[in-house]
Amino acid sequence: MNEFNFNTELAVNNAKRISNKIIINGKLSSSKSKESFKVLNPSNGQVIGEAPRCKIEDVNEVVSSSLNAFYKWKKIPARERGKIVAKAVMSLEKRKKEIETLLALDTGNAIRTQAIPETAASIELTQMFAGLAGELKGENYPANTPDVLHYTTKDPIGVVGAIIPWNAPLFLMVAKVAPAIVAGNTVVLKTAEQAPFCALLLAEILQEELPVGVLNVISGYGEEAGELLVKHSDVRKITFTGSYEVGKIIMSNAASKLCPVTLELGGKNPNIILQDADLTLAIPGVIDGMRYTRQGQACTAGSRVYIHEQIYDEVVEGVVNKLGALKMGNALDPESDIGAIISEEQLNRTLHYMDIASQSSTMKILHGGHRPNEGKLKNGYFYEPTFMEGIPFNSPVCTEEIFGPVACAFSFNNFEDVIQKANDTHFGLSATLWTQDLSHAFQFVDEIEAGFVQVNQCVAPRANVSYGGLKMSGLGKEYAFDSMMNHFTQSKTVLINRGKAKI
Repeated sequence: MNEFNFNTELAVNNAKRISNKIIINGKLSSSKSKESFKVLNPSNGQVIGEAPRCKIEDVNEVVSSSLNAFYKWKKIPARERGKIVAKAVMSLEKRKKEIETLLALDTGNAIRTQAIPETAASIELTQMFAGLAGELKGENYPANTPDVLHYTTKDPIGVVGAIIPWNAPLFLMVAKVAPAIVAGNTVVLKTAEQAPFCALLLAEILQEELPVGVLNVISGYGEEAGELLVKHSDVRKITFTGSYEVGKIIMSNAASKLCPVTLELGGKNPNIILQDADLTLAIPGVIDGMRYTRQGQACTAGSRVYIHEQIYDEVVEGVVNKLGALKMGNALDPESDIGAIISEEQLNRTLHYMDIASQSSTMKILHGGHRPNEGKLKNGYFYEPTFMEGIPFNSPVCTEEIFGPVACAFSFNNFEDVIQKANDTHFGLSATLWTQDLSHAFQFVDEIEAGFVQVNQCVAPRANVSYGGLKMSGLGKEYAFDSMMNHFTQSKTVLINRGKAKI
């Protein structure tokens, strides 16, 4: 059996095994809801299983389970919680081939370029938070009055509702679950309806070490299961990654109970290349920065590429040549560089924006711009990595998040002007500059309106890199120690007057 067939068989078998299941009280179980929805393989459009369409009965049950578990879990010393999670990481390591293959099947993300690195990054992030358990501590303060001890605590909040998207479901899952449970909270995870199985498998493996109820998992639609979870009175913290539009709804729904919210939302990110840039870094940086090997399905995708007019033609030619060398194919094929868009709906979103682009008389497609309609790819949700020029700055293609493999190139000749154009967006997630001029680099850092800023690289966020956006791109930071302390603990201020000594 070749590797492609092995990957496929392993992934399909796991999908069948966990189909139509949720996790409640530490076990894969059937939901109370009798409704379900089909889960499709983006690489060929075929059904790989079904997921429960959870409703109020399921939400109430998992929240109750998590609340009951919380009262016991929070009393376990933080270091011991860290050791339990560290043991769970060992289980993830042992079964990472299962995780990688199901991730590729579930999301359409190519196994070599995306699923394997995401699985490794997810394990690393979980291990990191487990090791930081002993740093969960308050502070001592000098007393304002004699004979008074003044200190603060760092305590868990309670039941956390975590809602994740489909584009990087494992990394975004552990970015919420790991710090929350290490800090002493319990979690109800709502998976993405387009890719529920990989997160469910990872959660199932974690159950081997976690006490019952510490992590429960449901599936369903955001406007049903997700909204019910956000509004539930016993859920005291919400953490969400997804669209700006849904983020606003979640924040509004949580406000009525004064529930703290962490939001990682969208972006329309600039990638700026100055005339003195090292093009051996910048040209592949456009490919990496646009996340083309994830079909452009990344909040950090650098979809607005600003290139200085002196090097514009050279950069464009280099980017087009490198795009032409990438192989698009079945996500489970180790030879594929690029996989499939997650769903027909998301593919249609890309097609919609390409239709808008085509209405511009100045638009020119430099690479891509087509959907394969024959051969092995015709039944999957594939779209060529697309690079365009000549799109007006105010076009929706340039102002709205497409979340597909489409980037626009622009020529510029003035640094101050290009920073102004880069900031001319409601979003403020990430931004990148390529230059060998230290002064320009620091000016860029000072003036760019983004929460995740890079110079001469455009890598995806990773463990121990504090990540989050400004403006309409979200609230709060993730992936680092500060996210565990700031988002998953609450503080008490304690004043103890020792009184007069008795003789």
